Amino acid sequence: MLLTQKAYEIKKMELEALKEQLKEVRKEKAIAIIQADGDSRHDNFGFEQAEIQERGVIKQIEDLNRVLANVEIVKETQHTDIVQVDSLVKLELDYGEGDSEITTLKLQALPSHQEGVVTLNSPIGKTIFMQKEGFLGQCKLGEGNIVKIHILEIL
Repeated sequence: MLLTQKAYEIKKMELEALKEQLKEVRKEKAIAIIQADGDSRHDNFGFEQAEIQERGVIKQIEDLNRVLANVEIVKETQHTDIVQVDSLVKLELDYGEGDSEITTLKLQALPSHQEGVVTLNSPIGKTIFMQKEGFLGQCKLGEGNIVKIHILEIL
């Protein structure tokens, strides 16, 4: 996975927050055991819920550890003539059979819910990263469709 140093640090902070969350869930689980009448693990709704939560947080930690183990840090440059993280890029996207569009996208390191954002690790992001105006290329989208990409302008 490609990340900027800043995005990498954000992911590391997310991991630390998950570890703290895991500690809290384990405390809740222990309290549920202590407060239980009779068999502390069976028919104990609080314990069962904490255990489900614990498994979920552990899975998130494992997933994030896998991501962080395979990170490649990309260097940010001051060049304005190449597409880099935080560049605003005007593209022509040709999906074939006369279906094309001109769009402006911002390249970011981490996913965002903002409209008009493409991530560095998306197929389009990987294709346009470190390219110059006039670049012609193509990539395969998630559905297996090929899109031809023309970088019209780096804004």
